[in-house]
Amino acid sequence: MGLFDFFKGKQKEESHSDPVSTTDSDQIKIQYETKFTAHELKADDATIKKVVDKMVEEDPFKHYYNGKTLEDMTPLTKRLYKYESITTVNVDFHTKEKDRILVVVEGTPIGFVPEEQAKTIQDYQSRFLLTAFVYVTGGPYIEYSQDENKPVEGESPAGLDIFVQFT
Repeated sequence: MGLFDFFKGKQKEESHSDPVSTTDSDQIKIQYETKFTAHELKADDATIKKVVDKMVEEDPFKHYYNGKTLEDMTPLTKRLYKYESITTVNVDFHTKEKDRILVVVEGTPIGFVPEEQAKTIQDYQSRFLLTAFVYVTGGPYIEYSQDENKPVEGESPAGLDIFVQFT
């Protein structure tokens, strides 16, 4: 038996091993997902600002404007928000009573989930694993102004997008 045959034999032996099979039951399936905003939950601007400030304070990376500056803005770049990469998973859903869920983000009550969504969330909450996270929307931004033909800074009202998923 030559060296080539030795390696050839090794390859054959390895190819006889059973491949690891995955089935749909091995995969985590999303059972239900939804999204709502802080404004849909009737949060006022002061409450949203308080939550955004806390999220910014606790963010370990402080990666504002996705690392870009005014000098990086060109006529082809889109608007970049200062806090668009800031997120939190510090979201709690407190069931006050049947069909009434209070959403609390970073320890601050935001508001109640609309009744029809609250029913669905309560049904899934008893049977599946909840994953929720919040993104900051709006706030300070930089963009290239076609009117002024230069990069500019601006600000829009801040908001929060709340994503809910059951697996």
